[in-house]
Amino acid sequence: MEPKALRARTPLALIALGIRRPVPVLIFWLALAGLAGPGLQRLQVDTSTDSVLDRRHPAWQVYQNSQEEFGGDEIIVVALRSQRPFDPAVLTTAARLGERLENLEGVRRVDSIAQVPVVWVNSQGDLELEPAFDDEMADTPARAKRIAERLAVDRIAPHSLIAEEGRVVALNLHLERGAEDRHAELLAEVHALVDPAGGILSGVPVFRVAANERTRNEILDFAPITGGLIALFLLFVFRSPAAVVLGLLPGALGCGFLLAAMGYAGAPLSITTMVLPSIIVALGCAYSMHVLVAASTVPAESQGKPDVLQDALARVGLPVALSGLTTALGLLALTFVRIEAVRMTGGFGALGVLVVTALGLTLLPAGLALNPRPIPTPRGFAWVHNRLAPALVTAIDRRGPRILGLWAAIVVLALVGVARLEVETDATRWLPIGNPVRDAYEDIRTTLSGISPMNIIVEAPPGRSILEPQALRAIDALATHLEALPDVGKTLSLADPLRQLHGGFLNDPTQPLPDSVAMAEQYLLLLESLEQLEDLIRFDRSAANILIRADNNGSAGLMGIREDADLWWKDHGPDGYGITTTGIMYEFARAEDEIAYGQVRGLAAALLAISAVLLLIFRSPGLAVLALAPNAVPLWLIFGILGGFGLPLDAGTALIGCLALGVAVDDTIHIVAGFHRRTQSGLDAPTALNQTFAEVLPAIASTTAMIAGSFLVLGFSEFTIIRNLGWVTSGIMVLCFIADATLLPALLVRRRKTRGHRMRDDRAPL
Repeated sequence: MEPKALRARTPLALIALGIRRPVPVLIFWLALAGLAGPGLQRLQVDTSTDSVLDRRHPAWQVYQNSQEEFGGDEIIVVALRSQRPFDPAVLTTAARLGERLENLEGVRRVDSIAQVPVVWVNSQGDLELEPAFDDEMADTPARAKRIAERLAVDRIAPHSLIAEEGRVVALNLHLERGAEDRHAELLAEVHALVDPAGGILSGVPVFRVAANERTRNEILDFAPITGGLIALFLLFVFRSPAAVVLGLLPGALGCGFLLAAMGYAGAPLSITTMVLPSIIVALGCAYSMHVLVAASTVPAESQGKPDVLQDALARVGLPVALSGLTTALGLLALTFVRIEAVRMTGGFGALGVLVVTALGLTLLPAGLALNPRPIPTPRGFAWVHNRLAPALVTAIDRRGPRILGLWAAIVVLALVGVARLEVETDATRWLPIGNPVRDAYEDIRTTLSGISPMNIIVEAPPGRSILEPQALRAIDALATHLEALPDVGKTLSLADPLRQLHGGFLNDPTQPLPDSVAMAEQYLLLLESLEQLEDLIRFDRSAANILIRADNNGSAGLMGIREDADLWWKDHGPDGYGITTTGIMYEFARAEDEIAYGQVRGLAAALLAISAVLLLIFRSPGLAVLALAPNAVPLWLIFGILGGFGLPLDAGTALIGCLALGVAVDDTIHIVAGFHRRTQSGLDAPTALNQTFAEVLPAIASTTAMIAGSFLVLGFSEFTIIRNLGWVTSGIMVLCFIADATLLPALLVRRRKTRGHRMRDDRAPL
C-alpha cells in the first residue's frame, strides 16, 4: 500500500475533479482563456540588449551622470578602405560623408580627419586649429604631404580616425544620448549613405540593432517550431490525433496564460524571456506525456469508467505535481539576479510552470474523461519495457559498485575542468563568423581600434583642480599605461591636446605637459572652440574623462581593464584624487558578470529549496539527497566539459544551472516515488526497481527526448548566446536521463540493501 506520507500529498483531488467534473473544469479554463485575451493584446516586445543591463546597481547612476557631464559615449565607426595611402578620392568621399552624416537626427558629432581640428603650431609660433585634410587644396601631392606632416605629431587621429599606413580612413559618429529607440532607423540611413561608397560600419548600436532584429524573428519562429516538432512526436508515439491535441493543450494554453500575465503586468517579451514560450510548451507536453501514458493502460472495455481512469492517473499525479513544483523553484532561483529582465524570466517562468502543471492535472484528465476512444499503447514502449528496463536492472544488480565507481571517477575528472572554468561573455561573438556585422567588427578592430567604449572618470578632491600638474601627469601616465595593455586599442585624455599644444609652442618633440594650473587654463582657452574638449573635462575643472576604445569586447577583459586601472591608480595616483570606471560596454560587462555569478547564488538556493521539498515529501534525508545526485552530477560534468574545452560560462550558459536542475528532476521524482512506494509495500530492491522501470522508464525516455529536442531547436539560433543555451541544456537533459537510469538506481539499490542488512543485524541475537 502507498505510504501515508506520499498519499497525503498526492494531488488526487485535482485529478478527481477533472475526471468527475469535466465540463465545469473545461468551462473554467475556457473562461480563463477569454480573460487572457486583453493581456495578450497588451503584450509588448522589447528585444533590446539594453534590457539585460543592471540598472539597480549604483554604478548605473554613475554612468548616467557621466553621460550628462561628458556626453553620450556610444559611437558608430564607419571605415573606408583605399589601395594607397591618403587616397584623394577616399579622403574626399570621407569629407562629403562626414557632412551628410552629421545632419542625421540622433548624431551629436562626426569626427574624421576632415572635421577634427589638429592642434598645430606653425613655424611662426601661431596656433592653427584646422583639420589635417584640407579639401580646398587643389595640389593633391601637397595635400597628402600636409596630412602626413600634421598626423605625424597628432596624438588623437592615429588608430582612431586613420590607420597608420593611411589606407583606412574612419568616421566616428558620436550619438545623442537617449536616442536608442531610433538606432534602427538611424543605421538604415547611415547604410544608405555609406554602402554606395564601399564603407563598413560597426559599434555598439550596430550589434544592438542586429540583436533586436534577430531576436524578434526567433521569438516568432522557435515556439511554433517547438510545438510542431512535439506534435509530430506525439503523433508518432500514440498514432492518435486526440492524443496530439490533448498532449499539446496544457503547453499551448500555459504559454498563452504566461504571455497574458506578462501583458497585464507590463512585462515585455525580451531577449531573456524569449526562451520561456518554448520551455513552457515543452514542459506542458512532457507532463502530458506521463498522464497520457498512464491513460493508455486503461483497458478498452473500461473506457468511460471514471474509477478506472482515476486509478490509472493516480500513479503519476504526485510525480507530475512534484516535477512542476521543483521546476518552478529552479526558475525562481533566477530572481537572485539583480537584473530585472532575468528576474522576470525566473518569476514568469515559475508562474508558467505552475499553470501547466495545474492544466496537466485538471484539464487533461477532463479531456480524457470526455474522449470516447481509448489512448493507444505508445509505440516503442514495449522494447523499453521488455528489453531495456530488465537489462538495466540486471546490470545494476550485478555491477552496481562498478557503476558507482565509474560515476565517482567522472566527478573527480570533471573537477579539473571546473577548476579552469571562467566567467566570460562577449556580445560581439553572439553572431557567427561570416555574419556581416561580426566581420565588420573584426575588420575595424584589426585595422583601427576596438569599437567598445569605456570611460575612466578622474575626480579631484573638493576645492582642487584636475589641471594641477601632478593630476595631469597621473592622467597622462594612466592613459599611456592602459593603451599598452593588449585589450586596449586606443586611449584619449585631456593630456593629449595639452601636450600637443605645449610641445608645439616650445618646439619640443617630446611634447611635455604644462607645469602650472595657470598655463593649462590658458591653453584650454585657446582650445575652447574644440567641441571634442567637452568629452574630456568637466566645465568646473573638478573632473576629467579618459576615453578608452577596447579591442577586447569580452566581459572578463573589460573588467580586467578596470581592475588594472584601479591597481595602477592606487600605486601612482596623487593623494585625494580618485577614479571610477564607467561606460556602456563596462555596464554590459558588469551586467553579464552579475548574470553569471547570480546564477551561482541562485543554483545554491535552488538546491536547498528542492532538497527541502523532497525531504518533506519522502520524509527521508537520505532519499532526498539521492534524488538530487543524478541531477547535480550531470551539471557538474557539463561545467567540467565547458572548463576543459576552454568554453566560458557566459550570460546564456549561466542560465542552465537553475533551469536544468528544475527540469531534469522530473525524471528523478518518477523513479524515486515508484521505487519508494514498492519497497515500502515489502518488495525487495531488484524487484521494486524492475517494476518501477517497467512503469516509468518508457515515459521518462520520451519526455527526455521531447524536452531535449525542444531545447535543441534553440541550438539553431543565429545567436551563440541562445544557441549555447539550447545545445548545453539539451545535452544536460540526456546526461540526466543516463544518470537517472544508472546512477540513481544504483544508489537506491545500495541504500536499500544496506538498510536491509542493518535491520537484520539489529534483529540478530547477541
